[in-house]
Amino acid sequence: MKRFLRQNVLILVLLNSGNLFNYMFQFLVGRSLPPQDFGVFNALNSLAVLASAPMIVVPLVLSRFTIRMEPEGKEALRGLLRTALLLLTLAGAAVFLLGTLAHTGIQSYLHVDSTGPVLLMLALTSISFIMPVPLGILMGLQRFTGFGLGNCSSSAIRLISAALLVAMLGHGVGGALLSGIIGVVGALGLALFFLRDLVIGPAKPLPANMLRQVGWYTVPVLLNAALIMGLGNLDLVLARHYCTPEASGHYAMAAVLGRIAFFLPNALLMVLFPEVAKSSASGEESGKTLALSMGLTLLLGGGFALVCGLWPEPVILALFGPEYLASAPALRLVVTAMALMAVANVLFTYCLACSLYGYLWILGAGLAGMITLITMFHATETQVAWSLFAAAASILAATTVWFLLVGKKAEVRRRMVMNGHTMEETS
Repeated sequence: MKRFLRQNVLILVLLNSGNLFNYMFQFLVGRSLPPQDFGVFNALNSLAVLASAPMIVVPLVLSRFTIRMEPEGKEALRGLLRTALLLLTLAGAAVFLLGTLAHTGIQSYLHVDSTGPVLLMLALTSISFIMPVPLGILMGLQRFTGFGLGNCSSSAIRLISAALLVAMLGHGVGGALLSGIIGVVGALGLALFFLRDLVIGPAKPLPANMLRQVGWYTVPVLLNAALIMGLGNLDLVLARHYCTPEASGHYAMAAVLGRIAFFLPNALLMVLFPEVAKSSASGEESGKTLALSMGLTLLLGGGFALVCGLWPEPVILALFGPEYLASAPALRLVVTAMALMAVANVLFTYCLACSLYGYLWILGAGLAGMITLITMFHATETQVAWSLFAAAASILAATTVWFLLVGKKAEVRRRMVMNGHTMEETS
């Protein structure tokens, strides 16, 4: 447990340093752009995040297979690294090509005046497909310093680039998106530096059935990631489509600030997943690990939500300025919703590590409910925020009930079978 806590502290500090740089970037861009342009940027940025949502599973999947292949030596790991880099580079190029063919539709739907920002968004999406590969290998090798620095350096470089391109040179939405591209390129180079012993040298081909195993394991992890990314980003896209430009800008501010309650404790999951997966594979109990992660999440995410819920106006005034004060009611709802989703995400990660996938039906229904509510109620940014809150509260409540009544029992039965017992023998 002490080792688990030390790993949590290290990852918490490094990854949340990246989150801090992300929000400093948003504050900088929010102060440098008028609300309408800020809404355009966040709609495009959210679309890029949604398009690259499948890549969020890559670190988890690659870390699991890295652990499995590490005993075979560095040649096997080089084969895994190079194969993954090749496949995801090709996937990113395909996304860019398809996006350029559909750029006029994207531009029209989001009411973007020029083509340049859309093409920059597509370039950011494409290169984001590559970045998770070295991070997943670093995670599997438990090189947590390199993993953490690889994550936070992207945000730091993006912030520095935005200070030059947006705040000083005034390049607007395009400069903000270009800053993201520069950040990913810089972080990719740093992550590969921490894997320099695997970058050069002979590589062993992957086993014939490896890609099939990776594919089957990826499906539920990918679905989980896509649904969570949808809940965390589609509200911004829909607000931009349905609301007035000013209202969408105000909602963008509330969403950006409110998501701190989700991302602040999210770094803990990078330690929770491999810990629970290892315990599950060996048939060991992992309830204490879940309880500790849940407690830390409530402390971090819930604490931030409490501050924003009690004093939204001073927080907005300090971080974004007086022109966003009208967003205070929406901020209260969004930050509470994100704190609830952070708690639910601990359960999601625990279930994924234990190969329990029933909660995905609940998550999918919650996303569909949010989209339906926003489609029906979108006159103001506060109505959009109420839709997000209703979806998050329903998802957490339903997932908790399912986990206690169904998921936990299934985990206990599987653990007992792995330990060589049956339910009848135990009773």
